[in-house]
Amino acid sequence: MNPIYFISDIHLSSVDSPITRSFFDLLDNKIDTPTSLYILGDLFEVWIGDDDDSELAAVVKSKLLDFTNEGNKLFFIAGNRDFLLDKEFASSTNIEILEDPFSMIFNEMKVVISHGDFLCTNDSEYMEFREQVRSPSWKSEFLSKPLHERKKIADSMRDASNSASKDKSSEITDVNLSDVDLFLQKEKPGLFIHGHTHRPDLHDLEYEDFSTQRIVLGDWDTFGWCLKLDINGPDLFKFKIQ
Repeated sequence: MNPIYFISDIHLSSVDSPITRSFFDLLDNKIDTPTSLYILGDLFEVWIGDDDDSELAAVVKSKLLDFTNEGNKLFFIAGNRDFLLDKEFASSTNIEILEDPFSMIFNEMKVVISHGDFLCTNDSEYMEFREQVRSPSWKSEFLSKPLHERKKIADSMRDASNSASKDKSSEITDVNLSDVDLFLQKEKPGLFIHGHTHRPDLHDLEYEDFSTQRIVLGDWDTFGWCLKLDINGPDLFKFKIQ
C-alpha cells in the first residue's frame, strides 16, 4: 500500500516566495509518488474566486495539473483563507474538493480529516464570521463584484483578522477540547488530522471504548510541515524553508 500525505496552512501569496518554491519542491522531491496528497485548507493566503487572473493562480494551477497528470491524486478541504476555491479550479487541476470534515479508510483504519476551524468554538467572533462568509448568499454577492474590488475587500478582511488574532489568547484561537472530545466520541476514528491552529503536535487520546490520535499539521513559515501515512502509521515531518 502506497503512503499518502497531508498538508495544510501553506498560505501561498506570491510566485517567487520561498514558501511557494518549497511547496513545488515538496511535490517534486519530498513525497513518494504516485500518491494521494490531501490539502487540508489554506493552500492560499487569500482566494478571491476561481476567475482570479493573477500570476500566482496561473502558476499554481499549472503545477498542480502537472502533478495530477503524472498519476497522482489531489484532494482539497477548504480553509478559512480559500473557502471560495470551487469547481473551476478543481476542474483545471484535477483536484477533488471534499466536505469538511471528511471520513475515509486507510489500511482498515477510519481516518477523519478537516481544516479544523469548526472546532475553534471558544472564538465566538470567528465562528460568527465563518458562518456568514460560508453562506451561499454572501458568496454569491461577493463573487458578483469585480476582481479588483474583491481583492481590496479580501485584503481588508485579512488585515482585520490578523489584527484581531494578536489580541486573542491561545486558548481562544485553539480548538475547544470539549468539542473535540464530543466530535471524536461520535466519529470514533483511529486517526483525526487537521490544521488551522498552527500548533503542530501529536495527541494520543483514550476514551472508554476506543483510542485515537489527533494530529495537528503545522503552518508553513520557517519550516514546512507534512504528514506521511503508510502501513507503519503516521509520520509528521518538517523541513527548512529557504
